[in-house]
Amino acid sequence: MPQSQEETDFLQTNLNSNFWIDCSDQEREVWKHLKKMLPKRLVVGLINLCLMIRCTGDNERCGASIRGACPPAWSQWGGKCYQKLSEKLPWAEAKQECIKMGSALVMPQSQEETEFLQKNMYHWFWIHCNDLQVEGTWVCQDGTTDVEYRNWRDGEPSNDRGQEHCAVVTATGDWNDVSCEDLSPVICKRPAPQLHF
Repeated sequence: MPQSQEETDFLQTNLNSNFWIDCSDQEREVWKHLKKMLPKRLVVGLINLCLMIRCTGDNERCGASIRGACPPAWSQWGGKCYQKLSEKLPWAEAKQECIKMGSALVMPQSQEETEFLQKNMYHWFWIHCNDLQVEGTWVCQDGTTDVEYRNWRDGEPSNDRGQEHCAVVTATGDWNDVSCEDLSPVICKRPAPQLHF
């Protein structure tokens, strides 16, 4: 149940008209209260939010969690937010710029995610994948989690002239190893925000 006018305003502004509430007998009272506060139809462009309310034990304390809208200038796909930087950067700088924004250099985990990024961000871009620690051992991470998905172009990674240690998604959607000093477009990724109350 919202604990302040600010939370109520957020709910009224950002919920779409179809949302799921796990409703036990105890929670039905909470639902009745929310129903009175919310207009019958709430319209939110392309924002898709999920509201879940749960009550614990006999103490009738309820909590809610809202997952959804990315901040302005960020685009959402699945449960993640993406932002492209306007400047092309070397790989290490790209990684640091994303960290400064509270995010990580993008690391696609599927062909579908790659297609979303190419359609909505850049056709080619850096990814968080490199063999800087051990030549030929590619570490690809989404933040700090290792990613199994790979989409190397035929014949890649090649380490041409012994200088290719960072990876990009190419305009055709497959991966290529390139020099980490190349200037490439940057996409940062972070989880979609959640509001807890």
